[in-house]
Amino acid sequence: MQSSHIKKLSLVAMLSVAFSPFTHSADIARELRSNADNNSVPENFFEIGVNAELEVGSSFTDDDGKGSDLGISFSGSYNWNDFFIDVGMETSEPLVIGYNAYKSDNWSFDLILGVTEGGLSKDTDDRFIGIIKRQSSTMLGGRLTGYFGKNILQVSIKHDVRGRSKGTVASALLGRNWQVNDWNFQSLAGLTVADAKFNDYYLGVSNEESNQTNFAAYDGKVSVHFNSSVGVTYPISESWEFRAAAHVGSDFGYNDSPLFSEKRDFYTGISSSITYEF
Repeated sequence: MQSSHIKKLSLVAMLSVAFSPFTHSADIARELRSNADNNSVPENFFEIGVNAELEVGSSFTDDDGKGSDLGISFSGSYNWNDFFIDVGMETSEPLVIGYNAYKSDNWSFDLILGVTEGGLSKDTDDRFIGIIKRQSSTMLGGRLTGYFGKNILQVSIKHDVRGRSKGTVASALLGRNWQVNDWNFQSLAGLTVADAKFNDYYLGVSNEESNQTNFAAYDGKVSVHFNSSVGVTYPISESWEFRAAAHVGSDFGYNDSPLFSEKRDFYTGISSSITYEF
């Protein structure tokens, strides 16, 4: 989901492209929350809500790496003849267009094209005056989703076809849910690997940029990121839903860049929301 209020505080700042917990046409988090049957046909929907967050982690702009956010959130999905468009969602790219190329009882494979958010620029903070604006990337790739009882395993690989970073990102995600009366509990755990080209574009500092700023020159490196979350969903009514989640992950490899004002090896956070689905 995308917030209407964009904070300067960021745990891995404009690198959200690295995290892609998608399933075919509906993100894996939504599938677990809705307690859908294995590999069921995704439904069209649109939802809007109020979301509150508290987070502690690495930050480009805040010296203590702590922040909070209250804003409007939205997400939606439209599906037609195995083609789909996802907007918002609880995923990395704010817009994803895809095609479900294969589907069986236990497996699904999608071809996906996602447009990411942009990166740092002089508008992010005065510290970055002299830093060349990092543009959004168009990531093309595939994702394979497997269903094993209550468990969902998903692996994906995507490459920047726009040529901004020319980088590649691969991820693996495992999720499970438990239904207790009207309460739906979910857990997610994943690993993401971003190559040196991807990290260098978003987090590197060229010699030219170093000469114009106070940042030391830096070349991005391959990084491995761990992320996990536990959450709960409760249906207030047929259209209204309450959600809450806690998450923890690692910033190893990402926060080596001198662009970070506060560097933490781990990030933590909690969030809650009330949403209305049309």
